[in-house]
Amino acid sequence: MGDTILSYPTVQQLKTLFPKSHLTILIPSYLADLWKTSPHVDEIIPFQKKRGFGSIWEDLNLSQSLKERNFDLAVLLPRSFRSAFHIYLAGIPIRIGYRDEGRSLFLTHRIRRTEEILHTHRIHYYQRLLEPLGKTENPPSPQLYLREEDRRWANQVLMDLGILEGKPLIGMNPGATYGLAKCWYPDRFGELGKRLVEKWEAKILLFGKEEEQPLVHEIQRHLGAKGMDLTGKTRLLQLAALLERCDLLVTNDTGTMHVATAVGTPVVALFGSTPPHITGPWGDGHVVVKKDVDCSPCWKRVCPTDHRCMELITVDDVEEVINRKLRHRKK
Repeated sequence: MGDTILSYPTVQQLKTLFPKSHLTILIPSYLADLWKTSPHVDEIIPFQKKRGFGSIWEDLNLSQSLKERNFDLAVLLPRSFRSAFHIYLAGIPIRIGYRDEGRSLFLTHRIRRTEEILHTHRIHYYQRLLEPLGKTENPPSPQLYLREEDRRWANQVLMDLGILEGKPLIGMNPGATYGLAKCWYPDRFGELGKRLVEKWEAKILLFGKEEEQPLVHEIQRHLGAKGMDLTGKTRLLQLAALLERCDLLVTNDTGTMHVATAVGTPVVALFGSTPPHITGPWGDGHVVVKKDVDCSPCWKRVCPTDHRCMELITVDDVEEVINRKLRHRKK
């Protein structure tokens, strides 16, 4: 989800380079909603990402259907072998992508993944793929366009929860797809939420995937009825519509963080095992809370030692940042 949001500026610039083109997005089905409202996209082709022997037949069918469409150009945002193989079999004449992962034979324009590229923000990483097509300006900020039906849905949910205008509405996202190493502790999220309720009369919305409900249940032990559990209860654009209504989101480094930035919601992001200059929130008004430790960034899914990068981030640290932002909101 995060990579999809961070690719928005590149797709927008691709449409700017070829304004009369028919621009199609090939995307795994579970992410297709994130492109449905984009004014820069003419068509979406969703596909199922299957594994095992059965996936070979699916890959061949997908490539054949693409071949019948007679596309002129493909820009491969993922760097997987499989994505390049799809496009090669589709016979698309111009195929641009990063050349690693054994993909060089399948590409006509091969971009080197240099150390410089690997250490730039993912927005610039994707933008670099457009270099063979012409000069591009500084990338715009990712923007997720919401439908009124999604906003009406969010309004109804907040009304049903008894959440009224006036008091701070704070989202919390305690999970992370990549692994536990990126996660701050749920008891600290809970204590933070409790303090914000007491000091600001804040309402707390708890976001996450269904499998992250154990984390949320631990947070709710601190918050009680003040924490609204929305884990696994929203589609992607519904999640975005609720995030748009929040005054801020407190989050680990995960896809929900990027969705929040794309709808204009300020983010307080907690970073440990990953570097914010590469995957951090893009744009103004966001704050990264991070402690400098020797082993960070490690990019590991599970910390093999003492998780000090997250252990050192205290509730006081995060509360101080949020208090500053909420005081600014109140003025």
